[in-house]
Order: sequence, then C-alpha cells, then structure tokens
Amino acid sequence: MGEILRAEDDQFGLGLIELKGRIKEHDQIEPFSDILDDNFLTGFLRGKKGDVDKTVTCLEHYIKMRTVKYKNFTKAYRPSSVNMLDKGVFQILKHPDPSGRVILLAQINNWFPSEVPFDEAIATALFIMDEGIRSYFSVGNEVAGIFDCAGFCFAQMRTMTPRNMILLLDMFMKNIPSRPKAIHFVNHGFLIHNLYRVINPLLEKKIRERVHFHSDVDHLHHHIPAKILPNSLNGELSLEDAVDLSVVPEIRSNDDFYERLSSQLDNATRHGNKSLSSSSPRR
Repeated sequence: MGEILRAEDDQFGLGLIELKGRIKEHDQIEPFSDILDDNFLTGFLRGKKGDVDKTVTCLEHYIKMRTVKYKNFTKAYRPSSVNMLDKGVFQILKHPDPSGRVILLAQINNWFPSEVPFDEAIATALFIMDEGIRSYFSVGNEVAGIFDCAGFCFAQMRTMTPRNMILLLDMFMKNIPSRPKAIHFVNHGFLIHNLYRVINPLLEKKIRERVHFHSDVDHLHHHIPAKILPNSLNGELSLEDAVDLSVVPEIRSNDDFYERLSSQLDNATRHGNKSLSSSSPRR
C-alpha cells in the first residue's frame, strides 16, 4: 500500500509540474498563477484524477466564474468579515465515509436570511469550498454532501429565485474539481421537494442519480455510518468531535488570496485584458 501511495504522489508531482507549465502559457489563468499555490493546484489535479487537460479546463471555469460572471462575490466579500462562518451552516466532517469521501454538512436551520443575505451565504460556502480544495482535495478527490433541511421555511424558499438557482449550479457544479458523488437530504419537507422539482431538470443525469432523499435520519446511516456523524443526525459523536472546527480559522486567514484575486481582476480590467472572457491558451 505504501508503494502505491508513493507512486500516486510521484504521478501527481509530475502532473503538477506539467500543470504549472501549462498555466504559464495560458492567457486566462497565468495572471493569477502567483496565488494558485501547490496545494490548491493539487486539489484541482486530484479532483480530475491527474488529467492535466481536464484540470486546466476546470481552472478556466473557476477563474471565469470568480472574475467575470460572478465577480461581485470576489470584490464584495472576505472570509475575515462574513458572519455566517460562525453559524455552523456549512461544515466539513473530520472523518471520511467508508469510500474515503470528504463529507460536507449543511445545516439549513442555522441560516436566517434576515440576518445573513443569500449572497453572503453563497460567498461563505465558496470560502469553505476553496479551503476544502486546498486542504482536503489535495489528498483525495471525492466528496459527498449531507443537507439537513430541518427548519427550512418560506423565508429561505423566497431566496431561491431563478437567478440564484442558476448561480448555485454554476458555482457548485461547474467550477469545482470533483462533483459530488452523493447528495443526501434529510429532514426535508414539501418545500424542499418542490424546490428540487424545479432544479432537477437542470442537473446532469449522473448528478440526479446521486441524489438521495431519506425518509428518516437513520436511513442515512445505510450510506454514511453513524460513527462519524454528529448527534444531530443520530450519530455517535458530539458536534465538536464530528466536524473539523479548525477549518474556520484557516478560512478566515485567507483574505490575502481573495484580495490578490480581486487585484488581478482590477489590473486586467484597467488594461483591457480580454483573456478573462476567453478560454484559449497562448499560441
């Protein structure tokens, strides 16, 4: 097993070298090369199972989403100042599932739109996702999500406008290195079912096949064992033992990444750099 892991590390090490070379020659990505650290790039590379071509394409989408289509998120929010990080809405479990997948937990009842607007909620989720790519995907490449929908109400439902649903799909399906291998819904009611009926046609077939609605929390344990879940999901662990609380201070220390991302965006805009809206390497 040790030899296999070393071989994989060697493979990704060589892939990282090739990826950096490709980035230097890429009009869209190269301006941001100094902020794409090795762990971040390795997270993308592992998410694409070492395929450099697919990794470059994914990075293109990432840069475009953050600096063109949804650039306001990059300019308006910073990890050190968003309130939602401390609300426990989005968390990463300490332990992977039996398949080695990173588990993301969303507890919707901790989100109050009157206190935290939708855009800030999405920005917070993006900050967590970026840290997940850097800290978790750099040593693995698969993720599963649990959405605890207890308490989902009309105030939250009203934020699910067509614009926001498209934004969610763009941000969390099109520019992350590894799409969810499983999406689990628990404690869901008719509002969630109605919302999913709207979103369902917009999802790729393979994503739809990975969505599971559980009749009760115990049914979730057939997929993700109780021994790694918090008490709130009838798991065996306290919240402190189940979730990785160290992620929050790590995320809050990442302001510089977004400042530099925004700065590069401003520089490109001032110089009329059209490469941000294209996706072609240099000739």
